[in-house]
Amino acid sequence: MSCRLIVSVRAETDLREAFVWYEQRTSGLGHDFLRCVETKLELLARSPQLFRQRFGPHRLAATARFPYAIYFIWDEVNRIVAVRRVLHFKQDSRFQM
Repeated sequence: MSCRLIVSVRAETDLREAFVWYEQRTSGLGHDFLRCVETKLELLARSPQLFRQRFGPHRLAATARFPYAIYFIWDEVNRIVAVRRVLHFKQDSRFQM
């Protein structure tokens, strides 16, 4: 059974900015990026326990092909996955949650 997936406004902004950056490099690459993120989000909704806690309650799920991580909190009791940020690995996530 899947968890309810909630994506924060900050994470949506992260996704838009990354999409634009990739599209400016190569047409269609931004769409490839979003597909990779969507695939990982589907896995998070199904099996959030696969990803260990890294920073306090935050868990990290790396995307395939692109150097990005999805930072999320899993509320096991209420079966909610709250996506907080989607950041490039070079961004320091500890100060941006």
